[in-house]
Amino acid sequence: MVKKKFKSYIAEKNNTKTLQFVQVINELHGNYQSLSDDQLRTVFIQLREKKVRDEKFRCYLFALVKEVIWRVFQIDLHNVQLMAGWVLADGKIAEMATGEGKTIMSVLPAIWYNVLGKKVHVMTVNEYLAKRDYEQMGKVFRFLGITVGLNLSEMQLFEKKQAYMQDVTYGVCNEFGFDYLRDHIAKDRLLMVQPALQVAIVDEVDSILIDEAKTPLIISEKQKAPPDIYSVCSKLVAKMDKDKDYELDLRTNQVIFTPAAIGKLEAVLMINNLYDGEHAPIFHFLLQSLKAHVFLKKDEHYIVDEDKIQLIDPFTGRILEGRQYNDGLHQAIEAKEGLILSEENRVKATITIQKLFSLYETVVGMTGTIQVEEEEVHDLYGIEVAAIPTHKPVIREDADDQIFATKQEKYEAVLAEILASYERGQPVLVGTTSVAQSEHIADMLTKAGLPHQLLNAKTEKEEAAMIARAGEKGMITIATNMAGRGTDIVLGEGVADVGGLYVIGTEKHESRRIDRQLRGRAGRQGDPGKSKFFLSWEDELMVRFAGERTEKWKKSVKNNDLFEKIQKEVEEQNFAIRTIVFLLDSVIHDQRNLFYNHRRQVLVGEEWLETAQNHIAAYLENTLPTKDNPKVDEIIGGEYGDYYEQFELVQKEKELWRERVEKLSPLQQRQLLQLYIGLLDEGWAVHLDTIHHLKQSLHSRVYEQRDPILIFHDEAWKLYKAMEEQVREALFHSLKELWEEENDEANIMGSLAYQAI
Repeated sequence: MVKKKFKSYIAEKNNTKTLQFVQVINELHGNYQSLSDDQLRTVFIQLREKKVRDEKFRCYLFALVKEVIWRVFQIDLHNVQLMAGWVLADGKIAEMATGEGKTIMSVLPAIWYNVLGKKVHVMTVNEYLAKRDYEQMGKVFRFLGITVGLNLSEMQLFEKKQAYMQDVTYGVCNEFGFDYLRDHIAKDRLLMVQPALQVAIVDEVDSILIDEAKTPLIISEKQKAPPDIYSVCSKLVAKMDKDKDYELDLRTNQVIFTPAAIGKLEAVLMINNLYDGEHAPIFHFLLQSLKAHVFLKKDEHYIVDEDKIQLIDPFTGRILEGRQYNDGLHQAIEAKEGLILSEENRVKATITIQKLFSLYETVVGMTGTIQVEEEEVHDLYGIEVAAIPTHKPVIREDADDQIFATKQEKYEAVLAEILASYERGQPVLVGTTSVAQSEHIADMLTKAGLPHQLLNAKTEKEEAAMIARAGEKGMITIATNMAGRGTDIVLGEGVADVGGLYVIGTEKHESRRIDRQLRGRAGRQGDPGKSKFFLSWEDELMVRFAGERTEKWKKSVKNNDLFEKIQKEVEEQNFAIRTIVFLLDSVIHDQRNLFYNHRRQVLVGEEWLETAQNHIAAYLENTLPTKDNPKVDEIIGGEYGDYYEQFELVQKEKELWRERVEKLSPLQQRQLLQLYIGLLDEGWAVHLDTIHHLKQSLHSRVYEQRDPILIFHDEAWKLYKAMEEQVREALFHSLKELWEEENDEANIMGSLAYQAI
């Protein structure tokens, strides 16, 4: 409690100080109002040329930008927007309520960082918003002569290069991450597009840093899946019964076969011991098939669209375009649904969102709700959070939750509430936690004859327009809880008189933060509004995480307290998972940086031949035997035999191959370069696959009574060193083959010349 009060005091003190700067900005703003457009641009150029970048300078800059925004949009920035812009320019995250003008505010810090000489990447939650903001906010940047670009997934290489050349580049977080990965598997420097990562301004930053933190970005290559195996495994697990054949932990989404099931499977497959190493692939297929049947539900985790599996983002309800589950899980779902199997993905490059942002010099952002995870953001990313007050008081009514015994009773009450609101003309936004739930409510409304619009993963393209209409009189909108973020719901004519927007939640999310975001859709900018959650003891949150405790707690705990208690438990569990992901990926990230630096030296470095020579020398040092080892002739071709001690042997052999590298023809050098890059990429892909299996095995190694993070750290680095050594060995033999081919050609040509004489 003391810690919380202290934090609140610091936040209040910081806001007071920031407000003082805002007052200065407003006073300075008057100096710019009488200037012409050209004079404003001249003043901006003069500001850019100043060498001092202190708080006084920032006040002048913000005052000027405020005037430009007024001239471009006829929008006068509120004090709270200036405060938020100041906070982002300080390198922090601003928590601003929905509808407070986060998008236009972000122009302030973007221009500030640009004036500091930094390339700025502004990231939104989807490409529609990125394009919208690029077009709209770009008017302010262009007014001042700041170049602005747009980075979209379908762009050609030259378009991406052009986008990244600009001072400010808009796009989606994932696409910036994929461009980073693509640059680091490029076969030619001309195929690389991304400059140094300097400043990221992230809209809906909680969605990116928290919700997406567990999901890695992956670039993979296709490998043909074995359809018969998946089909057989799917049929075997489809007949299995919970507890009898498998045990599962809903809290952690772990599932294991019972001994009885193992015996059945061994009998059917005619295998003596399914746990034997030689049967690891079939055991893996069976386990993935079981996961597909037990955990992954149609219209909740994925949809079937045109005979293809499309994954659903659990937080936004949006389709994850082009994304697949890895490690055969996607093919297991396809077998379950009776679809033609797609090719399996083999990981070529991967990075988590957490580690992507660690590559930027500065990461800032804005969102409506992040203080619940304030400590996590600070601990994992080193970023502070500042709560910005609202421009007008929030007058929304947040009603107490209403809890029912069954889902059916809950839905009947929701229908009655929607009907009552519709009859008085009050617009309703119904928030759900899944596509299946949203469609169930839509069916109820259809049967009741109530007109409505359904916004979920299947209608993503229209979501902005649909959410914008949600405030019109009598409108009923059904949406997954996170859908429509980034688009304001403006009340239609006469709606304020009937109570404003009514937000109805049909289930609590795993995170209280998401519930608060849903509530925040109503009561924008001092508008009237209302929010209420309708819950049941059969809701997934209770079934999955409360389990047997539900009956006991019904009698001893206030209902609302119970749901919040479960949410807090789940938040702690998810935080622990994200922390483990962070720690494990820290090891991989260090290796990734080493590997990518090595690869970049080869691909881009002017002295790549020297890099190759050094690695060949390292291989020789680690591999050449002593004079007593008879294998010496096999390695060095018998040139020195047993005549030298080990040190002399190594030094002479290193010098010999260094000279041979230098004597390669230009054509051979290009061949060696291509071979070198190919060897690196193959080694890294195999290493990633091995690391993945190492991660998967950690939970079964508790008997070692060692910290699993330490186990992973030690073994991962052993694997990395082994990978490096394998690349060096393959590089040496590639060079040896090139050299021998050259000598063979020289000998042939010499023989022909001799015969001609």
